[in-house]
Amino acid sequence: MLAAAMVPESVEYHLPHVPTSLFFSWVVWIGIIITSIIVARTMKNVPGKIQAVFEMLFEYICGLADEIIGPKADRFYPLFIGLFFFLLIANLIGLIPGLYSPTADPMLTFGLAIMVFLYFNFCGIRENGLAYFRQFVGPKLPWYMLPVSCLLCLTEIISFFIRPFSLGLRLFCNIFSKELFLAILAMLVLSFLTSQSMTENALTIAPLLLRPVILLLGIIIGFIQALVFVVLSMSYIAGAIQMQEHH
Repeated sequence: MLAAAMVPESVEYHLPHVPTSLFFSWVVWIGIIITSIIVARTMKNVPGKIQAVFEMLFEYICGLADEIIGPKADRFYPLFIGLFFFLLIANLIGLIPGLYSPTADPMLTFGLAIMVFLYFNFCGIRENGLAYFRQFVGPKLPWYMLPVSCLLCLTEIISFFIRPFSLGLRLFCNIFSKELFLAILAMLVLSFLTSQSMTENALTIAPLLLRPVILLLGIIIGFIQALVFVVLSMSYIAGAIQMQEHH
């Protein structure tokens, strides 16, 4: 994949017919499943540190869904929790040397965005029937303003279908830039370790010291981008199923 080819810090994984991003997506899901089973089997009335972190994140995501969607939010809890934890771990796994963030591959991010797009449209049609398509009509205007009505309708359609593109592109660009920064720093550190020139060593010591800062920034970006993707998914679903309240 393009993303993997441009990120030299990640190890080249030669798996037949399996893209690197898909392989690490499986790794992330397997890790989530195993961790979930362990946490579920070791749950206590007085939670430990790991259980407390999971409970805090669960309550936070569910609370956001309740606030954005309303009383019908509980049916979507599994989707939002699953999306958040997958994206969070997928974003952060690339911070480990030799591993690769699958969300640095546009094929994965756009695939997730299209999945969300299809799902919230399905929910909207299920809740509202054919009335769901009224959102493209726009406000009622006098007959002599028909050109304006057509322009508004076209604008609504374009903005609607650009949602999966913007959703996937935002996640890809942020995570790929993080991977690229780490790769560049890794190459400079390697140059620092192998160079015998004092001048080159002086020029590469600054990136060496900056690496912890970039790692911290990567953690923050990984968390924020996972949260942004999930919150936007919540807002799209809320808009789709609450159309009757808005018309």
